[in-house]
Amino acid sequence: MAYESKGVTDFTGALRLLSTTELSADDVFDEAGGTALLLSRDGDAKKWGSRWLGQSGLQVTVASDPANGLDLARSIKADVIVVDAAMSDAGNRPYFEVLQEAADVTADVIVLCANNSQIKAALMAKVFDIARKPYNWQSVAARAYHSLQIKNRNVSLAESKNALKEALELANVAREQLRTNQRFEPVTGLPNKTKFVDLVNRAMSATDKNGGSLAVFVVGFTRFRLVVEAMGQEQADKVLAEIGRRMAACVGDSNAVLDHSPQGLRTAAIGILDSHRFGLMMTVHDEDSLPPFQQRLLENLSRPIQVMGQVVHLSACLGIASYPQDAEDVDQLLQRADNAMRDAQSRGGGCKYYCADTDRAAARKLRIEHMLHEALDREELTVAYQPILDVASGKVVALEALLRWQQADGSFISPLEFIPVAEESGLMLRTGEYVLERACRQFAAWQSEGLGLKHICVNASTVQLMSSSFAGAVQRVITECGIEAAELEIEISERGVLSGDTEVLLQLQELKGLGINLSIDDFGTGDSAIAYLKDLPVDALKIDRSYIAGLTKEGKNFALASAMIALGQRLDLTVVAEGIETPEQLEALRELACDCYQGFFAARPMEPDLATEFLQENRRF
Repeated sequence: MAYESKGVTDFTGALRLLSTTELSADDVFDEAGGTALLLSRDGDAKKWGSRWLGQSGLQVTVASDPANGLDLARSIKADVIVVDAAMSDAGNRPYFEVLQEAADVTADVIVLCANNSQIKAALMAKVFDIARKPYNWQSVAARAYHSLQIKNRNVSLAESKNALKEALELANVAREQLRTNQRFEPVTGLPNKTKFVDLVNRAMSATDKNGGSLAVFVVGFTRFRLVVEAMGQEQADKVLAEIGRRMAACVGDSNAVLDHSPQGLRTAAIGILDSHRFGLMMTVHDEDSLPPFQQRLLENLSRPIQVMGQVVHLSACLGIASYPQDAEDVDQLLQRADNAMRDAQSRGGGCKYYCADTDRAAARKLRIEHMLHEALDREELTVAYQPILDVASGKVVALEALLRWQQADGSFISPLEFIPVAEESGLMLRTGEYVLERACRQFAAWQSEGLGLKHICVNASTVQLMSSSFAGAVQRVITECGIEAAELEIEISERGVLSGDTEVLLQLQELKGLGINLSIDDFGTGDSAIAYLKDLPVDALKIDRSYIAGLTKEGKNFALASAMIALGQRLDLTVVAEGIETPEQLEALRELACDCYQGFFAARPMEPDLATEFLQENRRF
């Protein structure tokens, strides 16, 4: 009978039952259904251990030679391994240490110890399930049984979590289907895409009859996907509802102004096209009335939104196409307005009217997105490395990893072109992790050669910092690559870190908690409040190259560089000057006591082999 049937539900109770002489293992254990490996040369251990483990419901394999112990554990997929502490491998290492370090062996290990020194060795190896000679095999079997039950419950829990995840995904699908089937979107109360398309069709017919033109807006936002990820769908829905209210208010104000005029806006409607894009259409008889309205709309939508104590900053992107000037039917009209919106999105926000170049730009982005998917799958992206040197000594202290994408014809697609596409298409997390992993593995290789680098620098986009999984991904990569957290420096653009976004600041704090170094890249190019700088957990400041170009020992550039270096050093930050191309610029940095520099004067970005040669030469310098 199972020990639960006697009212005992804990491990201590199971042992108490086992110590009762009139009970057999069958009285104590349910059918465990797992596998056990017993590694021992002791005859009594093999006899009684296999008996009690077998009667506890485990399928037992006994071995006396540790030489093939790992292979045996893998082949039988052992759930529990009972090993004699006296057994060792060919290098005289205790075999329980070998089992503990085998990444593909997940069995719980119980160590049979004959004396205190063996117990101490097991504890030092972080093996805490220990049996002391003379062995109570009833107790050992109970512990093995209990270990397997915990493992089975964990598997069951994982399966339940996966089932719940699938159920939530199905619920989201059903939710989207409900939105599609209804004429009005339930969160905002606005017409859904089907209804909005119908309204646009009617307005186009009215335009054909009455003259004038019809302006259609597609309204998107630069980071709405990240808002959903960071806040959850429920809070994101509240943001959507507020956006809908602001758009309706803006349209209402415009119509009220124009009601008394025979010219201007006559008909307007708003709809929601999908989970993060809105549509707006209006008839226009006076083209001069459109720019003031679009500016007012842009300003209203770009104001911060407060939801449950959190402040959400979104950059609105407006794409505008007109009928009959830009399109012949509703699908073409919406597509061209959407292309214009995506063009505005790639520029960081604002308003963009459709033109022929918009279509070409949209087609180019779609092609780059498709090619980027393939490049990641085929591992065609490469990483180049540019050294960062100490200004005073000229020694290399770090290298910055820079992503490169070479085509079959030898040409390169610039990161300035494909990184925004990766951010918009949801590929940035995968792309960023691709670079991070390769850079950390290369750094580990350089460290093994004793090249004396302090750290490796890897860029991270705001999209990555807005992801709640970013810090965890960084920790996993450095662990797998075998480098210390302090040997990695994450570079973040100034616009991203000085914006005050709660999600970004939380990720920075989490990264800093891991021991990762942080630096602000392109400092001086952002337009956000510099007051945030004193509260950021950063270690370094990289002055943008625009302040270094033309730098000499006098003039405005010298004064600006001097102020930035002093600011960084007063905040106990390492200051790095970017874009050093001449000896005069380097000499000016020496006079300003700048900490480090990088640029073409020292070296251009190099492939790993050339970077290795550079490091070896610099070390001899």
